[in-house]
Amino acid sequence: MFFSEVHKQSLGQWSPNGKYLAAAAQNRILIRNAESLKLVQVYVCLDKVERVEWSPDSEFLLTELGRQGIVQVWSLKESEWTCRIDEGLGGVAHARWGLTSKHVLISSDFQLYLSVWALEDQSIAVQIRHPKFANSGLAFSHNGRWLAMLRRCDCQDRLSLYSCEENFARLADVPLAGDFADLVWAPDDAAIMIWERPGRTSRCVWYSLSGDLLAEISDRGLLRSASPSPSSQLLAACGLDGRVQLLSVSGRCALAWLPHDQAAFAEVGDDEVSLLEEYQTPGDGGTGINLAEVSYVQVKVPSTSLLEERNPDLGIDADGLPRQGISLAVWSPDERYLATHHESFPGIVWVWDLGRLALKALLKHRAPVRSFAWDPSPLARGGGSRLAVSTADPALFLWSPTKALAGPCPLSLAKLRWRSDGRSLLIQERDRACTCDLGPPASLNGPPTAELETAASVRPPA
Repeated sequence: MFFSEVHKQSLGQWSPNGKYLAAAAQNRILIRNAESLKLVQVYVCLDKVERVEWSPDSEFLLTELGRQGIVQVWSLKESEWTCRIDEGLGGVAHARWGLTSKHVLISSDFQLYLSVWALEDQSIAVQIRHPKFANSGLAFSHNGRWLAMLRRCDCQDRLSLYSCEENFARLADVPLAGDFADLVWAPDDAAIMIWERPGRTSRCVWYSLSGDLLAEISDRGLLRSASPSPSSQLLAACGLDGRVQLLSVSGRCALAWLPHDQAAFAEVGDDEVSLLEEYQTPGDGGTGINLAEVSYVQVKVPSTSLLEERNPDLGIDADGLPRQGISLAVWSPDERYLATHHESFPGIVWVWDLGRLALKALLKHRAPVRSFAWDPSPLARGGGSRLAVSTADPALFLWSPTKALAGPCPLSLAKLRWRSDGRSLLIQERDRACTCDLGPPASLNGPPTAELETAASVRPPA
């Protein structure tokens, strides 16, 4: 691991093409070269930047100035060009790009409406009334022809469908009986799957584009969260009861349960599960970071202490849901693996092999897990898959099916973001960030190794 100098910045985002790193520093946007981290452009905004998002083609950068109710758009090629979108009294709750760089979607405060702005015409294309959520509850079809959205009108949920080819004209508006959380398109765009927030039950429902009910699953317990796979073929339904149910979005059926307890070990042999526990030894500061050395230690047999359950914090999260059960599920790019986090085991990451529908690895850490993310690069598939994990300690952990790597890190409690080519990892604290150069994943045809490594160094400032 080779760490860069720590920079004072927030909201770091790699460009989709992997060539640039954008970050905010108060009211400034800093654009750095992804390889050297040298500044290539600085934009000065009208107020403090609260959110940053690259356009899909990496040509433009969207900055959200929520306190002013303004969105500013910047061009990477034409540094003098800028676009200012003022929502006035409606305010800006969330801004995002459409499928291309031609449209910007802005949700107003209190979910009064969603504005679709056309940058080419410098005008508003349409306003959609009463979106249910500011930053979720909508999705474009895979072919780019339609937009599906959850709306809340007259105390009732509705599923609405709009045509992207006809200036977002509404094609269907279906009343729903329930309190729904989000939606996903089927891979063939022939159906839309929606799921309910926790209540007396949590249903998963499929509708056709004409509004006909196609299927329903209602015997899966209460949902804490849900995570569609990259291809939308599957959905990981994460329950408050500590189980994950795999659903087939295309097949409209339930596939399997993934239990997060000792039953996960009973279903496979001890030799088939990699049990890794964090181990720290006093360091001498020789790496340039005055921290202890960190490593993963292989545990042969699952012990009682390994799955020592902590009483969950019964507080409420940002979505108004109790802090218990499965809080997060992250898919590997090839959908071979699923990494999950259980609130009752704050320092553990569970890695599931979906080819066998069984537990593959258990990663136990001394401090609560803050973030974990899969390498998105084309080589990171199968045996080359790589999972990065950060915790409340200043350490960075990497897991793959063939090896595990751990080392001290300049930052803690950091959000992790991979560059698109998998060669670098952004480690972002609240107002500080650095990068870690990791190189490409191992060749998929290379010989597997079972070694556990510990290595870290700091790249000297440029």
